[in-house]
Amino acid sequence: MTLAQSRFFPDLVARYPRAPSIALCRVPELELLSAVTLQPPVLDHCCGDGWIAGQAFPSRVLEAGVDISRPALAQAAAAGRYLHTEWGDAGRELPFGTASFRTVFNNSGIEHIPDLDRAIAEIARVLAPGGRLHINVLNRRYFERWPLSPESLQAYRTFQPFLHALDEVEWSAVLTRHGFEPPSFADYFAPDVSRVLAELDYTYSAHYLGHAWSLRVVRDRVTPGSVLRRRIVESLGPLSWEALPGSGSGFLITAVRRAA
Repeated sequence: MTLAQSRFFPDLVARYPRAPSIALCRVPELELLSAVTLQPPVLDHCCGDGWIAGQAFPSRVLEAGVDISRPALAQAAAAGRYLHTEWGDAGRELPFGTASFRTVFNNSGIEHIPDLDRAIAEIARVLAPGGRLHINVLNRRYFERWPLSPESLQAYRTFQPFLHALDEVEWSAVLTRHGFEPPSFADYFAPDVSRVLAELDYTYSAHYLGHAWSLRVVRDRVTPGSVLRRRIVESLGPLSWEALPGSGSGFLITAVRRAA
């Protein structure tokens, strides 16, 4: 499936005309996440402002969302996407009781949590036996396919703290030692599209975060949004986000909590 064929692409282009890497990255995340069967109660782990949940599950009000950002939680609560929003440091302790949920999902957030083992252990604690965990995340291949200089890669992983670029074997080891069955993986971003994403992500994030000036980004800032949206559709729309098993630079991980 190409980006242009995704029902999510128009809204993403409209929302991120000056951040094309986000529009690109979110398409497979939403395509795969939206196909997940949610067994209530549901926890959106690192929910942010709730926009992703609202796009993936527009007809559902989820039971809970948790995040470390109070402003983002205020936006999520105002949008009415959750019955409850709770502040919490997902890398330390979740503010929920044991076995409180049947489904937990994390969209592109867990890779930024320093203590991955503690985060997974807490998810396992609040997830009931037989419940499912779904994680959307880029993996080791994304960085192995990095199209720019080694120096740019080192800088990127400093100002965009991507702490856990794990492959299937490594993710399986983390999850199984914390009480999950061996997980499954649904891949996205073949090598060519992975390199497009990496170049865009570095260019825009480095500029906006003050690490590398870009004439392209400066020009975008004074270009009408309608022009930028048309450019994104023309340049990124024909790209396919799908990848063969074991070949993607990102994947949706699904793991079932083992019975006690």
